[in-house]
Amino acid sequence: MTEQEIQQYFTYHNENIKLLKIGFDTVRNQIKELYKSKDRNGAFVFSLDNSHSEKVQARKKEKALSRVLSGIQVSWAEESIKRLFYEKNLFTNKQREYLLERPALDQRWYSTLKIVFSIAYDLVPANDETCETVRIDRERRNLGNELVDNYLELRGIITDHLVPNFSIRNKVQHGEWEFAFKPPHSAEFSQEITDRLNNENVVTTTSRYTLVNTIYQMIVDLGRFKSNKFAIDSMMTPFEYFYPNCIKKVDFEVIKISNPSLDEFIKEITEREKRGALHRGK
Repeated sequence: MTEQEIQQYFTYHNENIKLLKIGFDTVRNQIKELYKSKDRNGAFVFSLDNSHSEKVQARKKEKALSRVLSGIQVSWAEESIKRLFYEKNLFTNKQREYLLERPALDQRWYSTLKIVFSIAYDLVPANDETCETVRIDRERRNLGNELVDNYLELRGIITDHLVPNFSIRNKVQHGEWEFAFKPPHSAEFSQEITDRLNNENVVTTTSRYTLVNTIYQMIVDLGRFKSNKFAIDSMMTPFEYFYPNCIKKVDFEVIKISNPSLDEFIKEITEREKRGALHRGK
């Protein structure tokens, strides 16, 4: 591809990203508005007993909207990685074609991280542009423990906190919103996948969305600022310099994924609504 074509394709994917963000924000706001809903007596519906008919119906709406939000979040992760392929001066045409040919979304994220890391630290073999023969875990004597550990940590974050939702998107798209079935033919019910679906909510999905954005930027910084010319203090590149702060941000979102505290999230929204009503009443 020419530089002009690469820029055009980046623009295409960026426009897709903009529309996905509108979709994500809209559905997320619908869920938050649902948490503010009240019954005829003025009580917040989500504060009612779980068996109350209005709350039962509200929970069904919440689940439906959460499924849509989860689907959009994974679409965001997929379109983000596609846009990254067309970042300026990042990949060769051969590397880009290789990444586009990866058959699964998790493989695209793993391969992208590996190739960009290899580019950044001059690990790309002359006869292997796609870095299939590169073993970063064996580069400790060359790069030092810290850089190799950073790479493995980022790869682990993708494995533990992005990949689990990739498969959920498939369930959502196939309409398995209440009960999920085992792949590839959805012939057998799966309690494990159903539980994973039900563990996703507006808190976890928002955190996964934030993780995608954070890791995306870390990968771009890693590949773009790879020479000493871009070193902040003549020794550390932006990726290395900002790594601790980025990981703090990642850890904050990971905690929310592991312990989403949805009840606390709803409580914060309703308490804010109460304060707003008092203020408007003055």
